Amino acid sequence: MRVVLGADPLFQPATGIGNYTRNLASNLLALQLVDELTLYANGAVLPGERLASLIDSSVGSTPGQRSRPTSANTGGVSKLRGYLASQRWALRAYKTLMPFVDRVRLHPYRDAVFHSPNYLLPAFAGPTVVTIHDLSIQRYPQYHPAERVRFLDARIKDAAATATHIITDSTCVRREILDHFGMDEARVTAIPLAAGEQFKPRTEEDCRAVLEPLKIRYKQFFFFASTIEPRKNLLRICAAYRALRAAGKTDWPIIFVGGAGWESDAEHEEIQSLVQRGWAQYLGFVDAATLPILYSAAGALVFPSIYEGFGLPALEAQQSGTRVITSRGSAMAEFASEQDLLVEPLEVDSLIEGMVSAVELALVGDGRALDSHGSGLSWQNTARLTADVYQKALGASP
Repeated sequence: MRVVLGADPLFQPATGIGNYTRNLASNLLALQLVDELTLYANGAVLPGERLASLIDSSVGSTPGQRSRPTSANTGGVSKLRGYLASQRWALRAYKTLMPFVDRVRLHPYRDAVFHSPNYLLPAFAGPTVVTIHDLSIQRYPQYHPAERVRFLDARIKDAAATATHIITDSTCVRREILDHFGMDEARVTAIPLAAGEQFKPRTEEDCRAVLEPLKIRYKQFFFFASTIEPRKNLLRICAAYRALRAAGKTDWPIIFVGGAGWESDAEHEEIQSLVQRGWAQYLGFVDAATLPILYSAAGALVFPSIYEGFGLPALEAQQSGTRVITSRGSAMAEFASEQDLLVEPLEVDSLIEGMVSAVELALVGDGRALDSHGSGLSWQNTARLTADVYQKALGASP
């Protein structure tokens, strides 16, 4: 079985989709689930010597996180990418030119399966698989630049219509895809993601070197780890936390980790307001060694997101032995454990109740790490189920 895997996410700051692409590729190879794996990125087939280095780099990153920039150019490239994504002329040029490039470059691989891990499909003559992680563009267009919504909505619709098979990350998003596009159930498969092995319970001593410089106590702080953007529900998180502190319900600080997303000025203002009061810290990007320790040391992850396709931070916290406060009826609720707290994400009072419960339960547990959960979800399992879809796509191809 020959597979061409779209690798554009490997050239971008490490996000959830980059994490997915790297772990999927590395496990397809390690488990020998494919006979040949080729990467295709930015209109180019990557030479064999680039394969291992690209797949191995930054495995295990968290959505919204990346290592701190190592050069002055990193931030500029990110800003340029964001600017171009919002410009009509740039999107039109991309839409016009790329199909010609794709047809020429991918023609020798037309007997392989092409898998795009990132919503969109190139012009390809063979069987295709596309991963549609969520329908945020369609369901919550207000959280994205208008030009990006117009461009991506049309491209995702094209991918859904032409793909031999569609993969998504959760059963709730699978239902949304079936309803939104009105397609045959046999064409859509939900395959859950996984957390890296670096996310595991740690003792207070294991965490001390990271906690002491930050002046925070083991299992006595709230934690948020994701992109700072509106759909992460940060304004309500901050409002709930402010009310909690004002009522004297806890002295736990709240630690925010994550890069700035689109239209996040209000969220950053609220976070800075808490920082100025001495109630919070905003760490921005943290490196791949520090992030798992913060997960393990936290008293609770606060992740009542308005909308997620899967919600990797919740699984990473679970696997780290940390309680999760997350949204009822969401993708995260599909793998929530008994130790987690489900809340109504649009109700501040519900968030307050969840945070109070987390503090009270931590006191009863005497600040110890909880049992690790989510062990049934692994990247090996994700790769095996994905390889099954490739076989199905090959069988469906004329």
